[in-house]
Amino acid sequence: MSYNLVLDEPVNNDLVEEQSGLKFIVDQALYDSSQGFTISSVKQNGLTYYRVLPQVEVTHEGGCSACPSCG
Repeated sequence: MSYNLVLDEPVNNDLVEEQSGLKFIVDQALYDSSQGFTISSVKQNGLTYYRVLPQVEVTHEGGCSACPSCG
């Protein structure tokens, strides 16, 4: 399963985590099924790169209900 990072605003069921002044938003159902996420960052050549990994990799053959792009 892959995850996308997009610019968005939180809605009713979202959890918000702030790191280095950036707010990361995740749907509660996706957070629960993944048992949380780890956010790490590294600075290189004046840029900051972020990595967001689930604690448990979630696999769904038919998509999930947590995001509209899954089906």
